[in-house]
Amino acid sequence: MIYISFKKLTIVVSLILGSGEVRNIYNHTMLKKNPCTFLIIFLCISLSSCSTSEILDKDEKKWLRENQNVTVAVFPYYAPYQFINDNERIDGILIDYLNLIEKRIDFKFQRKLYTNWEELLKDAENNKIDIILEIQQTDKKETYLNFYSKLFKSNYTIVTKKGSAYGSKLREFSNKTIVVPKGYGIHEILKEQESYLKIFTEIDDLTCLKKVSTGVADAYIGPKAVANYLIKTKNLNTLHIVSETPYSYIPSIAVQKNNPTLNTIIKKATDAVTDNDKEAILNNWLYTSIKPFYKKTKFWILSTLIIISIIIIVLFLNRYLKFLIRKKTKELIIAKESAEESNKLKTAFIHNISHEVRTPMNGIIGFSELLNDPELTIDKQKEYAKIVLDSSNRLVHIIEDIIEISNLHTEQIKVDQELINLTKILQNLQTIFENKAKNKDISISFTNELTINQNIVNTDKTKIQKILYNLIDNAIKFTIHGSIKVSCEIIGDDLIFSVIDTGIGIKQKDQELIFRNFTQSEREATKSYDGLGLGLSIARKYAQLLDGDISFSSEINQGSTFYLTLPYYKMR
Repeated sequence: MIYISFKKLTIVVSLILGSGEVRNIYNHTMLKKNPCTFLIIFLCISLSSCSTSEILDKDEKKWLRENQNVTVAVFPYYAPYQFINDNERIDGILIDYLNLIEKRIDFKFQRKLYTNWEELLKDAENNKIDIILEIQQTDKKETYLNFYSKLFKSNYTIVTKKGSAYGSKLREFSNKTIVVPKGYGIHEILKEQESYLKIFTEIDDLTCLKKVSTGVADAYIGPKAVANYLIKTKNLNTLHIVSETPYSYIPSIAVQKNNPTLNTIIKKATDAVTDNDKEAILNNWLYTSIKPFYKKTKFWILSTLIIISIIIIVLFLNRYLKFLIRKKTKELIIAKESAEESNKLKTAFIHNISHEVRTPMNGIIGFSELLNDPELTIDKQKEYAKIVLDSSNRLVHIIEDIIEISNLHTEQIKVDQELINLTKILQNLQTIFENKAKNKDISISFTNELTINQNIVNTDKTKIQKILYNLIDNAIKFTIHGSIKVSCEIIGDDLIFSVIDTGIGIKQKDQELIFRNFTQSEREATKSYDGLGLGLSIARKYAQLLDGDISFSSEINQGSTFYLTLPYYKMR
């Protein structure tokens, strides 16, 4: 038997552990004096390396050699215990623990990946898998599984949305909706111990937390480590841990009960893992996790500065380009609207004038030909000549309207102020329209409530005559029977003319259109009434040139009332 002094053994152990300072001292002293120490070192190394292989006996080693397809169920959706990392590899605390067990028994298990926990449990119940890497011990699962090596403990916590004031005890959530992963240990615990809770399930913890974040569920219950990890890494910033529950998540390695040899092997392997080994694994993940370069602070500070600089430049260029685009777009919109309006005017003009001009022209041409008949009587000649004259006047009126609306659009019309007598204007209009009203068998009356001094005003005579002419002509045109009343009065500082008729009226939907160029209200219903539909448009534009306006009220089949309001300036 070989005996080694404590001092020599310390140096040998230091050599095995790789201590540089002790190794240098030993190389310069002990090895030079006693070369046989090499033998001792190799013996210690051999004993150390062989110690792991002595965990299992010959029969157990033989069993492993004969059963190379022992399967371990892996469910890599429970970070940080087991998950798929950025390199698409399965990683985590329990994966490191499994690697250590495999090293201890010098055997590689066949990993079987599951993406659905329910499927994993179903295969476990049906004996399709041998080992489950991570599972919590419950009464139901103990019927077909044995549990080993409780590596760590994490309290189950209650997670809600920030700002929620449901409480911190499970009892206070009795009328709330709780979401947990289906088939997980907490699901069975709550069903057995807290049956009063309203629970529904989802496929995994992340889905549960998202349900709480979107308001579908009021709270989630799960391990503290899992909740913290997912909240921080999955941008679930609206959630927070409210409190811890009396229950804990204590995962174990589980083995099928019907396989006694495998149970013995796993028990020996897990027992061979020391507390220091467990602590080293936990510290590696919970305290000193290695960050990739893109997660380091310096990388992000530098990247942020570069990105901010680029953003500032891009924003400046973008702002300038937007300014140019807005400017050009505005110009294009104005040009487009102007072009569209011009196009509409042209279309409306062509649509209306084709009929309106043709009608009086047909009258002029047709009855002019009839006047050449040598057998025509004097009475017929007079009748035909009157028709030709009326058609000519109508054609002239149409042409005048077209010229006027064109001049108004090009702003070529100016206001010529002069002193006028409103009484004479109303008398002149009465003379013009009395026969026209009489021919349609409707009555027309003119009421002037102005005093002698108020009759003289300073305005544009031609334009005020044209406005009143168009309003009265329009009233007669659309009145089949009844009466028309024209009045003039002063209210406050306004000179107001009103034209009231008992005509066909204007529908509510058409009231916004009557002042537009080339428009007649309810064209189909009024197609028997001649005119380009320019009268009211010209009247309003003239009123606005005189610093006034035209308004109206109307009821269908009841009649309309048009008001011309102009500023009244007292003569001094």
